[in-house]
Amino acid sequence: MLKLDGKTLAYDKAFTHNGMQYPRNWLRTSSLSAKKAIGITEVADVVTPYYNQKFYWGVNNPKDIDQLKVQWIATQKKNAAALLSPTDWLVTRYAEATTVIPVKTKDYRAAVRTVCGEREAQITACADTDELCALMTGTLPKTVNGDEKKDKDDKSFDPKQYEQVANPALLKDWPTE
Repeated sequence: MLKLDGKTLAYDKAFTHNGMQYPRNWLRTSSLSAKKAIGITEVADVVTPYYNQKFYWGVNNPKDIDQLKVQWIATQKKNAAALLSPTDWLVTRYAEATTVIPVKTKDYRAAVRTVCGEREAQITACADTDELCALMTGTLPKTVNGDEKKDKDDKSFDPKQYEQVANPALLKDWPTE
């Protein structure tokens, strides 16, 4: 970020300094020495720490785990209902006219209900918000040198210092057929 007299300068925007107007492309086309000559300084951008808003109110401020579990279990039930919905008419037809439901459809519907129960159990088993976030998003933070993530009370968290790695403890996949 470039600053002049305590004000932030934006690239591709004209500015005035000491009565002289500079065109909008001046910051892009001028040399570093030209910028320094009129008093422009370069200041590091402020790093805003990252946090997943679905699971945290802010950095190191997790949402209530019990409320999150209720929310995510309800989401699993809603997803299961959406997966079962296209074949609900077969169940209704069976109830009204005893028309046979294909075995493949019965197996699929049973698998959806089973997976939904397994997903609910996975969510219920999470001990804290960090664990639930990792389960639902599929990634775990890791330090640059490959060690486990830093202590959550460490205020120096910078997302650029971390890479996301695959989480082996993911939610069970929904059946496809």
